[in-house]
Amino acid sequence: MKTFEFQIPTRVIFGAGSLNQLGEAAKEIGTKTLVISDVVMRKMGYLDRVCDQLRGVGIGVVVDDHVMPNPIASYIDDMVRLFQDEECDSLVGLGGGSAMDAAKAVGLVAKNGGVMVDYMPGGSRADMENILPAYPVVAVTTTAGTGSEVTKFAVITNPETREKPGIGHESLFAKLAIVDPELTLTLSKRVTETTGVDVLFHGMEAYLSKPATPFTDLLAIEAIELVMKYLGTVIEEPQNLHARTRISYANTIAGVAIVQATTVAIHGLGQAIGGATNAAHGLTMAAIGPAFLDFSYDANIRKYAKVTRLLGYEVDGLSEEEQAARSGDALRHVLKQFDSHVTLTDLGVTEELIPELVDSAYKTMQGCIDASLKEVSREDAMQIYRVSL
Repeated sequence: MKTFEFQIPTRVIFGAGSLNQLGEAAKEIGTKTLVISDVVMRKMGYLDRVCDQLRGVGIGVVVDDHVMPNPIASYIDDMVRLFQDEECDSLVGLGGGSAMDAAKAVGLVAKNGGVMVDYMPGGSRADMENILPAYPVVAVTTTAGTGSEVTKFAVITNPETREKPGIGHESLFAKLAIVDPELTLTLSKRVTETTGVDVLFHGMEAYLSKPATPFTDLLAIEAIELVMKYLGTVIEEPQNLHARTRISYANTIAGVAIVQATTVAIHGLGQAIGGATNAAHGLTMAAIGPAFLDFSYDANIRKYAKVTRLLGYEVDGLSEEEQAARSGDALRHVLKQFDSHVTLTDLGVTEELIPELVDSAYKTMQGCIDASLKEVSREDAMQIYRVSL
């Protein structure tokens, strides 16, 4: 067995009704907090619940409810100014990945100075050297798809360069995560589908990465199995708390898996699509995932064959190599099942855009690309994009 190490510095409170523990749990984190959320969270009443709990234990509260999907660098800079003007000392990200990522990014920049683009690829502090610990963040997830509540990553878009890189640093781990499956009961069918597919990719990519370990394989396989067993149920029965709880659990453990094992070229190439088109994150993975598996299955026959079986593909009579070769088809079938089988054309990508996507992916996400079990050259990436149109 290979030598490996892992740590999970975030305190996680998991389970139905766990939002009710937020106030007491947050008392040690700060005295005045900036809550970053959106208008949907206000409409659902979740924002008021969070603020009431914080105020109930004596924590001052400042609110911004204007975070948008795929938050942009200038928004982070605006929130840093608000954080500093209000003399806050902590943050809460309430919502999906956008709110949690934004809160983590604000905590980083507010503590270390400069502006958001300084920390993004090509920026003056992109090497993340000599970073001070960020202001503490509480992540309250209301979706089951990004895993941001337990990762050291934040994905911020630079609209000027049309890039959507994921920045990573130990300082970006939330201090506290609340994972309350009850908050996912109000998710729309479409958000349930696309975020659930994101969980599937997190599990699958962590399993198919070079840094994978027996520990991350355990989490990744469990996450994939839970998505396959319960995502269809929550799509058809959105109020099924038992199934919602299982998907929330899959999301969290898949998040832990990608911290330790990282994602691969599916995410590396997919993030470039999101930066150029603003497409939903889960759908960018769905558009290129099958083609990537078709390309790379021979890198590890055993593991790719296991993926084919985990995805529920009929393998009777097939050799292990034949099973591995069917992994792309297995994924296509699952994506159709969850109404997420899309092409790059569906997402607004044209063949003329592909060179820009390749440049963006290799500039901002090469770490993920290089973590793939099979080497992915720039020409390989071009071809994966082309066959995914």
